[in-house]
Amino acid sequence: MAGNSGFLVLSHQLRTMVAPLVAALRQRGITPYVLSSRPADAGTGEAADWQADVGALHLGDGHGLREADVDETLARLAAEGVHLLGAISVWDAYRELMAYANRSIGAGDLAVGTVRQLRDKLAMRERLREHGLTRVGAWPFDPERYATLADPSRYFVKPRTGFASLGAVRADRLGGAAELTELWERAARDVAYAGAFEGAPSFLLEEFIDGVECSFEVSVQRGSATVHAVHEKVDLRESGRTVLENACVCPPTSLGAAAVQRGIDHVTLALKALDVDTGVHHVEARHTPDGTWEIVEINPRIGGAYIVPSTLVHSGVDLLGRWIDLLLDQPDTAPLDESPRAIDTAAAGIDTAAADGVRRTFFRVFFGDPGQRIARITRRPARVEVLEEKVFVHDGDTLPDVDREIFVGQALWDITALGPDLPADFVVETESYLEIGYRP
Repeated sequence: MAGNSGFLVLSHQLRTMVAPLVAALRQRGITPYVLSSRPADAGTGEAADWQADVGALHLGDGHGLREADVDETLARLAAEGVHLLGAISVWDAYRELMAYANRSIGAGDLAVGTVRQLRDKLAMRERLREHGLTRVGAWPFDPERYATLADPSRYFVKPRTGFASLGAVRADRLGGAAELTELWERAARDVAYAGAFEGAPSFLLEEFIDGVECSFEVSVQRGSATVHAVHEKVDLRESGRTVLENACVCPPTSLGAAAVQRGIDHVTLALKALDVDTGVHHVEARHTPDGTWEIVEINPRIGGAYIVPSTLVHSGVDLLGRWIDLLLDQPDTAPLDESPRAIDTAAAGIDTAAADGVRRTFFRVFFGDPGQRIARITRRPARVEVLEEKVFVHDGDTLPDVDREIFVGQALWDITALGPDLPADFVVETESYLEIGYRP
């Protein structure tokens, strides 16, 4: 794609996977243009590793992007003779903005209303019920209904639109309705999530879904869905008013192939019922004790943490590249050996041979304690060498005093050599791979 063809990347505060998006676009001969909200420190240091590779970087006036920022940038680029082919963002709160931009550009994306319905967890649940695809009850949260619950432990409270599990908590752990209002107000003041929690507090009350939780990494082209990877969440913990997703394994080890296939079939039906005809999606669902599947949420974007590189190792599909290709209406993503995110396991001396031909991955996310100052960061290697890691903090940093999860690092392993079962002691070993020490 020669000439002045470009692609707009919507970034939150100069972060949100800009570097791999820029690399994937450059690989396709497309010039990336970045529109970002301003970081809290008003600096541009985070852009240093990719800024030289973009056609231009535009910063909005606020810490969160708005439609006006998109309109202004589209007009500016058009005046400069740039022909935009599409827009993309991995930041959940910008997904509607991305659809809005693509509608203006003429790229093939979901309708804004479809994105809004997917992100609204109550509207999504009601639509699934209309199609007979869920038995889970869900209602707008109100103090009266909450007060009449006979067994609050069988219910879950979460924001109607939100992410990073902020405000998601079992109902019996909630001190009262006023606690939700306070939580929402604190989230609205959190500069890191600027624009994500606005207006009046809006929560839903939902029947608790028991079972093994998995995420399905799906691409949809012209209404046809393909599942590229299924990750089982093997270490879920509640912390304060957040559910922490500490570790995932791919493919699932607690479920057989038949159960996973039923999950794929259920996810495919749910996407069709919700009018999802294109894009890359991160669908969370639970395999219940009675053998059925229930959708937890459908995210119209790629998954976070190490979902993208894990899927690449497992299936050879680069989800970021796949998403760009769908927006360009291209049939296939880049092959594994040409992908900018490909990991050279042979050069690293990692044995990835498997008798059944299945590449298996495991990743762990490490979280920090709110308000604490970091004294040291240490690593304790597990029996399998780490394939890739990222650490987001440094010695001397003070972590924000917030109610949300605070990512401090993550690590990815290729565990093919361990076989189809995930050893419990390996899971425990990896908990201490990255240790954060705090000052007293």
